[in-house]
Order: sequence, then structure tokens, then C-alpha cells
Amino acid sequence: MKERGVSLIESLMVIVAVAVIIFLIANIPNAISLMTKSNHLSLAREIALKQLEDKRTTSYINLVNGTTAIADSRFGLLPQGAGTVIVSDCDPLVCTNGEQVKKITVAVSWKDNNKTQDFKIDTFIGEGGLNQ
Repeated sequence: MKERGVSLIESLMVIVAVAVIIFLIANIPNAISLMTKSNHLSLAREIALKQLEDKRTTSYINLVNGTTAIADSRFGLLPQGAGTVIVSDCDPLVCTNGEQVKKITVAVSWKDNNKTQDFKIDTFIGEGGLNQ
């Protein structure tokens, strides 16, 4: 016997499929925003790590205390991107034996959805240490 029309199961399957598609489409803007934020953080991390590697190749006696701006063409890919490198003497609470150590802090900031984001990383370079 042939039956014409749509069964209840078929109707439910169509409703579920449409609901899943609507759910996926509704989440696309959020997914794109998260991917953009992740890409910006990765780029900021790359810029900061490059600066640290550059400082590690510098002789300890050439590390002068102070703050300098980072000049990197990749800042054009970060919205309002900027960065600084801070060289300072090691805090006496950390270097308790009077070691000749400099603290290097690299900070990169940018705007995501009108909110300032930043990435900061520190390292220490000692006299007679790595690459010295």
C-alpha cells in the first residue's frame, strides 16, 4: 500500500536539520572574532619573542638600562599595535648574590574590539651567560 504525504519522523528530521543549520550560522560571527583574536595574539607573541632573541645576541656590557620602542613592520597587521623593550638591573630580591644580571621585559599591545590587549614576556641575561 502506497502512502502519500510526510511522516512525523521525516518532519522531525527536517526540523532538527534546520535548527542545527541556524545554530551554526548564528555562531559564525563569534567564531570569526575568536580566530581574529587568536591570530593577533600569535603575531604579538612572535614579535615579542623576536625581540628577546635579538637581545640575547647582544653582549651583556652593551645592554643599557632604559625603554625603547619596537620597530617591526608586522605591527601594521595589529590594530593600533605598538611595543616596548625595557632593560633594567635585576631586582635585588631575585638576584640575592649580587649577580650581574639584566632583566629584559618585552611588551606588545594592540586593540581588539576597542579593548586594549597586551602580551608581556620577561627574561634575564647574565654576564658570562648564554651567548656571552
